[in-house]
Amino acid sequence: MIHGKFIALAAAATMALPAVGAQAADQVKFMFDWIPSGINGTLYAGRTNGCFEEQDIEFVFDRGAGGVDTVSKVASGLADLGRADLGTVMLGASGAGAKVKAILPVYSISPFAVLTLSDSGINGLKDLEGRVLAHGPGDSAIQMLPIAMENAGADLSKVKTETVDFSALLGLLIQGKSDAQTTFMTTGRILQNVLKKAGKEGTLIHFGEDLDMYGSVVFASHTFLDTRPEVAARANKALQCAYLKGKDDPVTIADALLAEFPEKKRDAEEASIEAALDLVFDNDVFKANGFTWDMERVNATFKNAKQAQGETASGDASQFIHSFQ
Repeated sequence: MIHGKFIALAAAATMALPAVGAQAADQVKFMFDWIPSGINGTLYAGRTNGCFEEQDIEFVFDRGAGGVDTVSKVASGLADLGRADLGTVMLGASGAGAKVKAILPVYSISPFAVLTLSDSGINGLKDLEGRVLAHGPGDSAIQMLPIAMENAGADLSKVKTETVDFSALLGLLIQGKSDAQTTFMTTGRILQNVLKKAGKEGTLIHFGEDLDMYGSVVFASHTFLDTRPEVAARANKALQCAYLKGKDDPVTIADALLAEFPEKKRDAEEASIEAALDLVFDNDVFKANGFTWDMERVNATFKNAKQAQGETASGDASQFIHSFQ
């Protein structure tokens, strides 16, 4: 009897021990460029849909405070990976000396846009001349708008631009104190819903699609790529998987995001997700290249980013890109 009890206790103790050779998943710190919203829900969904588990990666997510800040923090080692606009990543690397490289295109098409009321008579960039255009401080869309307007045969100097707090932009548009505002397609879809509830109809002019440049990307620090290259490669595969599964089932993107941030509004996030999926997948760039880089587009992004800063691009932009073999 005692012998039987001993065997049972020994068996229970053996079951409680960790499996020999079992290892914890590799932890990767990921910093967004702002408070996670919209398509960022794909990454939270990756925790439960098998994408991260298959690659043995445990992502730890953190919010950001703007793309420039995220680039700086990833370069300094506060995170392994980050998300920001490709132009911001390359300017940080070329100008500020940030030791970072882009590893995964997310938005194959730039999201820059102008929002106006549908009855404003503004149907294209040329129609902005002689009108009032509001934008937030440090807004990246307004920095790219002169290039887009020049390409469209329009002149931004003929537009009255006003810098106002981001929280005041839509109110000015509704009140007729501005004729248009710069935005992103993802944010613009949310604002269109807000306008609809206020009895207004909004029109988006997606000028980013004519700039032939990338938008948001995932980037990594040189240290992460140099010291943990195999982990970086698996993390890249895990992220691709998460985006692809989100494309196949967009409801799961919103579900995962709302589970993490229950204060968010489902209708607003679903509108943003729909616009984001177009920027990622529903375009000729992704259809031709998938999640690999179109280097002509990379070079055009660098050129436009430098031009927006009043500088001339020099050197090969491929130095800011890391491709996994």
